[in-house]
Amino acid sequence: MHGGDIYDFAINNNTTISEVLDFSANMNDFIRVKNLMLKKEYIENYPENDLSKYKKILACDEFNSDNIAIVPGLTPFIHSFMGSIKGNVIIVSPAFTEYMKSKTNGKRILIPFNILNRNPEILKNYDYETLFLVYPDSPTGQIMNSNSLLSILEISMEKNSTVFIDESFIWFVNDRKINERDLIEKYHNIIIGRSMTKVLSIPGLRLAYIVSNPDRISIIENNLEPWRINEAALLYISSHVEDLSHIAKKTEVERKYLIKSLANKGFNIIGNPQANYITFKLPKNIDGYKLKAYLAGRNIMVRILDDYSEFGSNYIRVNVKRRIKNRILINALYYYGDTHD
Repeated sequence: MHGGDIYDFAINNNTTISEVLDFSANMNDFIRVKNLMLKKEYIENYPENDLSKYKKILACDEFNSDNIAIVPGLTPFIHSFMGSIKGNVIIVSPAFTEYMKSKTNGKRILIPFNILNRNPEILKNYDYETLFLVYPDSPTGQIMNSNSLLSILEISMEKNSTVFIDESFIWFVNDRKINERDLIEKYHNIIIGRSMTKVLSIPGLRLAYIVSNPDRISIIENNLEPWRINEAALLYISSHVEDLSHIAKKTEVERKYLIKSLANKGFNIIGNPQANYITFKLPKNIDGYKLKAYLAGRNIMVRILDDYSEFGSNYIRVNVKRRIKNRILINALYYYGDTHD
């Protein structure tokens, strides 16, 4: 079950959406979502089909427009792309759960992040058409070592295999070790997926983009449906996309605060989180489902990782938010922990 099911949560807890504090979905809490006035002309007509000017906005100074294809959210692209693959796929785990749910024609091979990060050479032992890497990974927020990533790309290039790098949360990483533009120019086997949903905090508008070399982008766009981006999403990015360079630093400050606060109370932080979320293991005396129910009674949503084979109901992931909200979560966790010691 994904996080962010705020409508059912509000109904089940007899509250309103505005009163819910959602730590279960990893949205950017350091940006102010703007109101969007939608004229009737945007509703009674088809959306724009020529997305050139919007590509320029998203490309910014990082990429060229012909490196970008705009898609209605990264999740549907993952499903359609995996469905087009005939051979085996390697998924670096843990990963976004949709990589396990998507239908694919080949065998799905899971390689743990820590193993591949230490020894990318093991890929030489595998036959695969595409490798999927979430960067930073989900749900722990770890970053693949840059040397390991380059080795993965080199080995995959030799095998004529594609590497899909899911960078849905890259904007929250404060110390970025690679230059994606350089990678795109050097490796023609790389595809990068980026979700605008997370960084702009607009999950209701469904917006993402794909980055690759121009030839591959042309192939991707030829397989995408027309009018795929609704006019509300296009209107939003044309009028509300702003400088996002401050987001990573603000996230890092609050991430460190949460990590320290959680660790002080005996919650075991998993990995080395670099994104806007943290996964932690509960002490043995705390039941995950009971804790979730307790927090729900205080209108706080969290994500239990019981649908990850690598984790379970004693692991919880929380979004990194502004200090005032983080304190509410920490105080609730502290109180619950004190009463269950």
